[in-house]
Amino acid sequence: MVTFYKPSKSTKAKKAVTVTFTDLDLQGRAVGKEVGNTYFVEGLMPGEKANVQEINAKGNIITAKYTKIIKASELRIQDDCEYADKCGGCKMSFVPGDMLLNSKIEGIKRLFLKNATVNLDDPAFFEKAESIGYRRACRFAIRGDHNKLYVGFREERSNSLVKVKFCKCLTERINSVIEPLNKLINSFEKKDKLGHIECLDSDGLLGILIRFSEVLNKKDEEKIVSFAQATDTVVSVVEPFYDPKIIDKKRESLKERIVAGDPSKLFVTSGGIRIECMPSSFVQVNKFLNTKMLDRVCSYVEEGKDRVLDLFCGLGNFTFPLTKKAKKVVGVDIVARMVLDARENANEQGIDNISFEIADLEEQFENQKWAKEDYDVVVMDPGRAGAKRATLFLAKKKPNRIIYISCNPLAASRDSQELIKKNYKLSSWGVIDMFPRTAHIEMILVFDLENKKK
Repeated sequence: MVTFYKPSKSTKAKKAVTVTFTDLDLQGRAVGKEVGNTYFVEGLMPGEKANVQEINAKGNIITAKYTKIIKASELRIQDDCEYADKCGGCKMSFVPGDMLLNSKIEGIKRLFLKNATVNLDDPAFFEKAESIGYRRACRFAIRGDHNKLYVGFREERSNSLVKVKFCKCLTERINSVIEPLNKLINSFEKKDKLGHIECLDSDGLLGILIRFSEVLNKKDEEKIVSFAQATDTVVSVVEPFYDPKIIDKKRESLKERIVAGDPSKLFVTSGGIRIECMPSSFVQVNKFLNTKMLDRVCSYVEEGKDRVLDLFCGLGNFTFPLTKKAKKVVGVDIVARMVLDARENANEQGIDNISFEIADLEEQFENQKWAKEDYDVVVMDPGRAGAKRATLFLAKKKPNRIIYISCNPLAASRDSQELIKKNYKLSSWGVIDMFPRTAHIEMILVFDLENKKK
């Protein structure tokens, strides 16, 4: 069917409005009011006045962009990062650290009052650290430009690549391999089959994962081996894999395998316990603050008495340290590979008061054996979507204490409401500024059952 061209209706640009901004919201947007309207604008901070232009509006709530800063705050930081105006990774780097952290705390208070009808006191604690050189894990995108490949980060809300040679937030070891990685990927025969690259600066060696959409050929594998030897790294690839046990040979899956380096030298330390991992393994990116977070969580467990359930446990970031205080710890996660690796780590180190189970916590799991047992304390650290089903399960099961770690205050406020309905009291809370120079924040919420079980 032929489609004929129809000229689109011209839309008249909205007139700019001058607004003075007083706050930051939890998305890092400056908030200001003018003539009965509330404006939300990225790239500005409290104390600034700017001309802004409407992007969209819902009633008197307007999302806008600024066209000119009329009065800049004296506290605004002039970032010396050459990628600051393009890369979306540190979009709050112009805001002083303490001001940004305080705005996150105040934003959490407003959100909980609105969504969970909880009037939060000031946090019992907040942990912060250096805002540069802290990130021990990252993913690089790969893009081509004039027949040459580059690694870098995507621009905010775009697939365009910001080519980087150095990132202020990354650890020194990750920065040291950026240029060698550029040379490596440009030497491959199968350049068009590359996906992305992940780096993990472990407590042993640096791990690197390279994603391919085709099985790695021999020549490119030899180049990876030479690269790993020169950089003292452990390199794995993720490539298509056909399971011989599956009859349907068209059913392709992906599999990670170590190509070069000693995998036993790739590990993280959690509460003094060594956890061997893969380059693809999920770890908390801020090592220093992860240690602070572990200490906080373990402090809420009674030594030698509590039976603890760790939901969304991953490799056992909380599970392993908890074994030093709890009578028994059970870790649960959906990712079978991580659970199997966690079991192996426990067996190798002879830790006998720990076990790991595989379960999808967003699907029916209540009839599994581990779910029928009683626990004194539950720790859960879900992804950004929160833990709606698990929260409802716990509200019925009623352990004495629930420790909820969240990187998404919106999901946490929703789940908190369900616990409060079931006779839980939010007895303590605090924040860990795991992601400085960004709008993200990590929270620890401690819920205690009002009438504790004996």
